[in-house]
Amino acid sequence: MNSLVDYESSDSESSIHEEPFMPVLSDFFSPVQKKEDPSKHQGRIRTKAHIENSWASYVYVEVPMSEEVKEILNHIIIKDEIYSNIEGNKLHISLSKCIFLKEHQLDMFIQKVRDQVTQDARHSFQLAFAQVSILTNDEKTRSFLTTEVGMGYNELSNLLKSVDFVMENLHFPLFYKPARFHASIAWSLSETPLKKAIGSIPTLAIDDLTTISHMVSKLIVKCGNRITEISLSKSVV
Repeated sequence: MNSLVDYESSDSESSIHEEPFMPVLSDFFSPVQKKEDPSKHQGRIRTKAHIENSWASYVYVEVPMSEEVKEILNHIIIKDEIYSNIEGNKLHISLSKCIFLKEHQLDMFIQKVRDQVTQDARHSFQLAFAQVSILTNDEKTRSFLTTEVGMGYNELSNLLKSVDFVMENLHFPLFYKPARFHASIAWSLSETPLKKAIGSIPTLAIDDLTTISHMVSKLIVKCGNRITEISLSKSVV
């Protein structure tokens, strides 16, 4: 906070000019931040403080969680060390970094993504995973066991161009370069447990994972708990 006293370029005390006292605003006018206890979330730390009317938003595609992924999870989940990162029966593959929007910005953002994907005539496509790897978030607070995309990488790259175009025009951060499209299936507070666990996955389980393909026919924009699906054009055979 800047000082309320402005010292002008003079040695004279009479040159000190005091600004009128400004009363501290009531908490009513300040963004509301909720304090959380990491012990209630397996030690996870929220990297962005929760602020009212700040909607965490990102763009992704999804595929069903296959039996092959379930088998891999069965080999690596360790109580109090490694946790599943899957909600429901879907795997999410991000096409944007998480951004924070105000409620009045939501419709505009969703419409811009929809318009750009439509304008670029993005088509549905087949996707398959090629390998299992470990990635760590920017804040170094969690590491993830991921399944990285093989088949469908080029199509995801084209979709990313559409999403990045919107992000750049709205002055939001672009996705990682080079992009490593992946689904995070498990997480830990450090890489060490994941490195140990990855060695316990049977080679056959990973081989089976790479033989399964999924049709991607929609892009999804999630803003808080609000989910919007954007259909992709049908593939031209």
